[in-house]
Amino acid sequence: MMHNMDGSVWAGLAGTLVGTTIGGGLSIWASVVTQNRQTKTTRDLRIEEKAEASANEAITQLYVIKQRAHDFPQERGGWEAWQKELGRLAAEMEPAVLRLRDDALRERIEEVLGYMDMIYELTDYTAHGGSLMLPSEVCRYGLDCLGAAVRNRPLPAPSQALLKAREIDAFEQERMAIVREEADRYASLEPGESSP
Repeated sequence: MMHNMDGSVWAGLAGTLVGTTIGGGLSIWASVVTQNRQTKTTRDLRIEEKAEASANEAITQLYVIKQRAHDFPQERGGWEAWQKELGRLAAEMEPAVLRLRDDALRERIEEVLGYMDMIYELTDYTAHGGSLMLPSEVCRYGLDCLGAAVRNRPLPAPSQALLKAREIDAFEQERMAIVREEADRYASLEPGESSP
């Protein structure tokens, strides 16, 4: 047999029911938020691990290039093969460089690798700081950049070797522009006309 309940009992039951519903909803919401955070943290950790693996792979490959750049041939006859090998090693490293997440790091390493195609210029232009050791020193700077990235440190300022390589590159670009200009001027001459 039911007794008549007064309004305060009904209000208490309704409050308990509403409180239980809100509490349950908040508990479910908190579980979903926690699970999403854990999923994001796990995903971020995997991305970070892949980035570190890419940087470590790039370090290994650039170290090989540095060693090969240091072992320059004693006779000029072997220079062409030496330069080709450095170019091949630099090209093989490109996939690892593309996986580097940091844009500034990737640009610096691409710059370092680009100089491996300028072996003659880096070694011959002594007036601009070129030397037999410059290609290896440029690679050393690239290794310093990769090492800083692995340790979550800022990238180092351009080294003296990199600045010398940039200067040689700018000189070579200017020289090539003059050569092209001369060739264009020569090509535009009428037959029998001589260059001024």
